[in-house]
Formats: sequence, structure tokens, C-alpha cells
Amino acid sequence: MRYRELAGFPLYYLKPGENLTLEELTLLLGNFDGVHRGHQRLLLEAKDKGTKNVMPLLFSLDPGLVFHKHQGFLTSLEDRLRLFRSYGADGAIILEVDASFYDLNASTFAEDVLKALNPKLLVVGSDYSFGKGKKGNPQTLREDFNVLEVPLLENHQQKISTSSIIAALKKRDFQEVKEELGRLYEIKGTVVKGFQNGRKIGFPTANLSLDFPYVLPPTGVYNGLVYVKGRPYKSIINIGNNPTIGLLKENRLEAYLENFSGDIYGSLLYLDFVTFLREEKKFASLAELRETLENDVKSLRELKL
Repeated sequence: MRYRELAGFPLYYLKPGENLTLEELTLLLGNFDGVHRGHQRLLLEAKDKGTKNVMPLLFSLDPGLVFHKHQGFLTSLEDRLRLFRSYGADGAIILEVDASFYDLNASTFAEDVLKALNPKLLVVGSDYSFGKGKKGNPQTLREDFNVLEVPLLENHQQKISTSSIIAALKKRDFQEVKEELGRLYEIKGTVVKGFQNGRKIGFPTANLSLDFPYVLPPTGVYNGLVYVKGRPYKSIINIGNNPTIGLLKENRLEAYLENFSGDIYGSLLYLDFVTFLREEKKFASLAELRETLENDVKSLRELKL
């Protein structure tokens, strides 16, 4: 076992089958991409039971990377840990797995993996499944464990899920996204050198390199918040291929931060999407582009956050 802390938040890294003894461990089971309101409900229900160690079981390798071409993810492992910490979990257990782990059948997973963790209580959503072929479910878990099954949470008569949030992002329905996540949708990336064309027209932007396959909204221009060293700045976020200045082969992500100046190359920024502003388009001239950006900034200043 490896142990470390994230700002005082205990993290236990184990191989499958490795033993762990924590007093009154309550284990949350699920994939937890997004740590959305349904996941948060599991945590709240578990905390209500009053045990001493309420922790999610997370995996170093997401099954989405193993079984199919994924659409991207809402949260990295690091994001999930940070969010569970902020929502009041007592720590997290991370299983260090490879692709072969997902060949385990349900009974082997329960017998060799879960029993080694010695949980006092398992907390799952009513649609939870596990093991090869997803043959395991809350009922099969009850054969060996004390299980709390939590009803699914709905929004507008639809189950809150990672898939529903991704669908809302693709539709640019940020109100729906916020309702299901319980917060704004956030991604993070490192500031890298760009072509500095924005600087030439008075709108310097931070170009971001994402080191994780986040789900992104469609190409377009968005209002948002960008956090620099924890401080938020109202921002215009662009996802696109720069059609006016010089068409790029691949879309890129850049943000104009209102009332910010400074060198932040190499810095890690957090971006929150708030509203869709407009489609990206090719302008007839740089003057027309600059005028549109000036109007974008006026809209940004009026944005209530």
C-alpha cells in the first residue's frame, strides 16, 4: 500500500486484493466520472450513517479507456479526488489496475477485492453494476456485505448521469449541466505559447494544453470563469480553429481574461463554462474581429455570476 495526502485528505493506493484495515470503513462504489449530484447523494447518505471513514473506491485506469472509444471524460482521477475532498469524504481508496483487472467476474471482484478492504458498509446507486459483463448488482453484493442502496436522483424526470451531462454539454445547455453537476462544468490545463495574434489586436489570450481527454462543448465562443492561482477572472473562452487569422488543422482552447495582466506561461488554469455566447466565424477583417470581441467583453461585464 502507498499512502499520501492531498491537502490533509488521506489517499490509499492499493493493488487489487491488497488488505486494508480502516475502522468502520464505509465504501462508496461507482465510476464517479463527474462526481455529479447523484454521486454526491451517495456521499451524503453514507455520512448520515455516522461511520468514521466514508470513502469512494476509485480506479487508476478508467474502464472507459478499456472497453470502447470514449467521448471524453468529465473529470480526471485527480479532479475526482479534489471534488470528493470538497464534498466532505474522509479520504479515498485508489486501486492501481491495468486492463486485465476488468476481466474479473463479479464474484471474484467481491471475494478478492472488496473483502480485502474490510468494509463495514457498501453504498451504491440502485443501478450499480460490476464485474465482467456487469453481472454483479446491489442484490449480489448483499450476499456478502451490508449494503445501502440509494435511489437514483432525477432532474426534469431524467436520471442524473455522466451520459446525460455529456449530452447537455454537447447541446451547450449549461443550465442543465449546472443542475446535474451541482456546480459549473470545470476543466483544467496548462498555459502554452500560442501565435500571439490576440495580443496584436488588443485581446491577449491564454492558450491551454489539456493533458486529459475532457469532454468539450462544440466549437464556439463562451462566457466563463478562469481561475489563476485560485483567483477568478471573468473570461471569454474560445474553442475553435482560428478561421479569421489562419485556419488551424486542429481546434484549440484559448481564453481572454478580463482585467488580468501578467506572464502565466506554464501555469495551471481552471476554466468554468457559464454560457454560450456565439458561434466561431470567419470575419472579413481583423477590425471586424476586434469590434466583435469588444462587444463580447461588454456582454461579459454584464454577466451575473
